[in-house]
Amino acid sequence: MDAELVSIASDIAVGVSALIVAGVAFFGVRRWRKELTGKAKFDVARNVMLLGYRLQAYFEGARNPFTYSVEYTGRSRQENEPSNVSQVLDEWYARGSRLKPLIEDLQKLREVGWEAKIILGEDADKCVSEAIEVFNERYPELSSAIYSYFEERHRGVTSSGANIDHAWLKELHKIIYSRTGDDFTKRIEEATAQLASALKAYVK
Repeated sequence: MDAELVSIASDIAVGVSALIVAGVAFFGVRRWRKELTGKAKFDVARNVMLLGYRLQAYFEGARNPFTYSVEYTGRSRQENEPSNVSQVLDEWYARGSRLKPLIEDLQKLREVGWEAKIILGEDADKCVSEAIEVFNERYPELSSAIYSYFEERHRGVTSSGANIDHAWLKELHKIIYSRTGDDFTKRIEEATAQLASALKAYVK
């Protein structure tokens, strides 16, 4: 009888031990999954915020009113190119070059935005999507303004008697060259601030 009781007690102990091990393993797996999910959210949120801040800086740089000689040293020049033509083409080249990092990081932000849609919550995804939409709208607006503005100016210095639409050039000028507190700048700043506000909870 004693041997039977010992056997039963042993079986119970083994069963209880198995339950404890299973419980520890279950909660361990849950904690591990939670930590992995938290890290994934952290990484995505950090990448989105970093790209947002970089895009804001690139937009500011692209719209900086000043250009520097180093920015157009790589431009191919025609023989006996008139100085007024060189001036237009140099700045056109410089401002076109400033768009390259913008389009590269904008594509990266779109891709990370897809990750955010999958991993982050609905509210964060909405804010990220809205901010990306602002960046997506501003880039072609700036790119198109640069092309149209300098194409028109180039026509003005190479075609005698060219009919220049100065009112249109003035509007394009407002897009290309930044001014403190202008609408273009405010839209970019608001989009970046929206990203930071929506994602700061994930990067603490």
